[in-house]
Amino acid sequence: MVYTKWKQEFSTNIESIDNQHKKLFDLLNEFYENISKKSNNDLIGAVLREMKEYTANHFAYEERLFDEYAYPDAVQHKKEHDSFVAKVVDLENRFMGGTVILTFEVTDFLKKWVRDHIMGTDMKYRDFLISNGVK
Repeated sequence: MVYTKWKQEFSTNIESIDNQHKKLFDLLNEFYENISKKSNNDLIGAVLREMKEYTANHFAYEERLFDEYAYPDAVQHKKEHDSFVAKVVDLENRFMGGTVILTFEVTDFLKKWVRDHIMGTDMKYRDFLISNGVK
């Protein structure tokens, strides 16, 4: 079941980053599918953990590039990353503790954040990183 699709408009024209973003879309779709099917909590929790871990690795990759090439807006960009990770960790903790039910509202939040972050914040570094030879 496809919840959200990668579109060319999301492309940073940096293949390594675009491939990571595509994987995030795949994970969002897997999460949505498990919510739709009302999968058991262990499976939903496993997908949420995978999404959290993959996102953290993706953010770390971007931040290494920022450090390597002295990206001028790195501090603000990292603040957005940290805020998102904190929200996802909180959701995961509350879900595993039984105090929150993961719903379509949560799925919509995740989708909107990823799409808005790519289209807004990530597009700001595109030309800078490309001009430094990042592929």
